Amino acid sequence: MSRQLDYALAAPNNVMRLGLIAAVVLILALSAGGAAGTYSEAPMLQELVEAGELPAVEDRLPHPDHVYVVEPLEEIGRYGGTLRTTTVTPEGYGDDTLLSSYGNAVQPAPDGTETIPHILRDLEHSEDRTVWTMHLRQGMKWSDGVPLTSEDLMFWYNDILLNEDLTPVIGVPWRWEGEVVEAVQIDDYTVEFTMSTPQVYFAEHLLANAGLFRPKHYLKQFHPNYVDQDELEAMVQDSGHDHWYQLFLDKDSNVWGKPLNPDRPGLTTYVLDERTADRRVWVRNPYYWKVDTEGNQLPYVDRIDAEIISDMEVAQGMIMSGALDFAGQQTDIRNYPMYRASEEEANVRTLMWTSAASNDVVYFFNMTHEDPAMREIFQDVRFRQAMSLAIDRDELNEVIYYGQAVPRQYTAPEESMYFEPEFATAYAEFDPGRAAELLDEMGLDEKDSEGYRLRPDGERLVFTVEFYDIETPKLPNVELVAEYWREVGVDARYRAISGELQSERASANLMDATLWHGANTTDIHFPIYNFYIIPISPGWEHSQWPEWARYFQTEGREGEEPPEKVKQVRAWYEEMLVNPDDDRREELGKNLFRAQAENLWNVGTVGRAPYVVVINENIRNFAETGLWVWDTKWSMSRDPGQIFFAE
Repeated sequence: MSRQLDYALAAPNNVMRLGLIAAVVLILALSAGGAAGTYSEAPMLQELVEAGELPAVEDRLPHPDHVYVVEPLEEIGRYGGTLRTTTVTPEGYGDDTLLSSYGNAVQPAPDGTETIPHILRDLEHSEDRTVWTMHLRQGMKWSDGVPLTSEDLMFWYNDILLNEDLTPVIGVPWRWEGEVVEAVQIDDYTVEFTMSTPQVYFAEHLLANAGLFRPKHYLKQFHPNYVDQDELEAMVQDSGHDHWYQLFLDKDSNVWGKPLNPDRPGLTTYVLDERTADRRVWVRNPYYWKVDTEGNQLPYVDRIDAEIISDMEVAQGMIMSGALDFAGQQTDIRNYPMYRASEEEANVRTLMWTSAASNDVVYFFNMTHEDPAMREIFQDVRFRQAMSLAIDRDELNEVIYYGQAVPRQYTAPEESMYFEPEFATAYAEFDPGRAAELLDEMGLDEKDSEGYRLRPDGERLVFTVEFYDIETPKLPNVELVAEYWREVGVDARYRAISGELQSERASANLMDATLWHGANTTDIHFPIYNFYIIPISPGWEHSQWPEWARYFQTEGREGEEPPEKVKQVRAWYEEMLVNPDDDRREELGKNLFRAQAENLWNVGTVGRAPYVVVINENIRNFAETGLWVWDTKWSMSRDPGQIFFAE
């Protein structure tokens, strides 16, 4: 422990402080009742132990020095109960998965300022950041009781990452400057990664990559490196797949480490017990590796029962009738007064978290559009400035957010080292007259009989904003914004589509425009995950430059060569990833946000928006306030295994 503390206290930055936080967790573990072998467990598990169907709790937890100890937000909880919630994505995340831990090496601090060791006990790096060493928790086990060791990590590296069928393109942080990171197994609990160039933000990359830990003992039976070819081919045919890797991916199906295949072992708070066409039922992981400060194994709640729904109106009715014990992803700020009015009858309380997204809804115009006329218009910065100036953000704030949000552009949050006030206010005032002047200057001054502007080729200037309506109030936002744009003569339309279609069309360069919520601006996500203002890769939620991003992603083999100012943005980003000088990285980060303010790669609306969370009145140890955003993994960063029913 002293080695960890000495190492951490000498740390010059947030990444190095991982050691300090790990040491604090270790101190808590030594002070817990479990350190003396006095762990407690849920009655449902105790019955299995007494029946000889499950090892004793102390044999299911990691070594006492490696147990992760959670200090409850309010009090030590009580075991039992089934928590009812929903999901709208049968194959992806929902409110059910938000009530389980994040299945990754590190997780974010709840305030988004740093990363914390999670499945890893510790993460060390060399002074030049070319060597990173992962230390696993000794004695930690998969949900089926098989030990987690560095063999599982090496299975991911050798048999998944380096397998071209499973990983056709290796991206950062595992490939840099054309070279793949080298992994070496030091012992059963230690793996060392060596890079050819510094990886300053390796810990932050680990936060964004949830796939490192794979159960080798289960998955190897579907991998050609471990199974006879004829035997594997027979399994492929029986499964209805065409290729072995399709079978493998099906068996490995998971969301942030939470298995969507009930047979696949996991490491998170709950594992899938039942999956049907209309619901997902999760049950506590008997080998979960966290305890409270009195040595009680988490989680407290026995099961999570999630109904799969497709109609958001149905979700609203369930929330207000008390049919759900937790609602986060499906709440709607517009219904806040009705949530409050139904609290007593529904036996719920309505919490107001804060969206840590820099902007609640941002708009992306496709600057690599296949239509040359639309491409020319969207690439002209005056068009994007005009669209921004045409938005009445104050009215939008009052109508949708009850005046509780802040009109602004997409930029870093005020707490960030990269924030400058002028980045937030650039072209964010309401000035439809100036917007019209800019459009006139572009040569869009001719109008048709209905008052809509004409393109240079004489066609009406019309485009459609396609979007996936989830999480933030996207539909009411685009309803207002499209009207603002029509008032300056631009025929803006909108269409809600499925998540699957959104993913397909945005990345394939098929959209005119789209919108999403503006996350990835916290200091832990911005440097490595901000494709909203950095051309990193074609994405499913943004559409401003899919072909330019594809050009960088494939090192020029595909896509379209971007203009110099976009190349400069990419150059700043690439330097930021490897420069060990803190001051220079801060300067580079501000350059990137300054370029966003000047070029409006996306057009923002409001930020710091309130976010409604509705929860059963009897549930305890759930934070009354917090940051609701992908960066901080919503409620997952608050150790939701500690929540419990008080009655």
